[in-house]
Amino acid sequence: MAAEPEVAPDRGEVGAAVREKLLRWAFFGVVFAVLPIIFNAVSAVSRNQNISLYVLLSHGELLLVSAGISAASGGELFGSEEPTFRQTRLFLVGMSFLIVCGASLWFADIAAANRANEILNRGFVAIGQLAVFGCSTVTGGCSIILSGLKQ
Repeated sequence: MAAEPEVAPDRGEVGAAVREKLLRWAFFGVVFAVLPIIFNAVSAVSRNQNISLYVLLSHGELLLVSAGISAASGGELFGSEEPTFRQTRLFLVGMSFLIVCGASLWFADIAAANRANEILNRGFVAIGQLAVFGCSTVTGGCSIILSGLKQ
């Protein structure tokens, strides 16, 4: 008896599955990871304290969030033997690896500077963290989408 050919999934079904996976990642992987920073800001505002973005992000917490996002999303693609989008997968895994390493090292440096009571350029630290966070979320989102396409 001959084996029946595999039926390709419907594009609409694949799109819905990818959107669901991306939404799940966005809420549970990104929003919940940022909640402690948001709660810190809400706490300061509710106590009528003046808090700037520079002060809020001066300890590097967003770098840890970025490293976690990149590690998790890069892990979705790492070691995949899928023949489609190989170069894109390699690029995204490489970017995730660079973000994890760079964010972790920068956080360690910021923590060491804070322990030593060294003066940091808070503006650069805050804006830099936002840039790293943006890169990690874009790279992570693309990784999640690509991992959903291989199903």
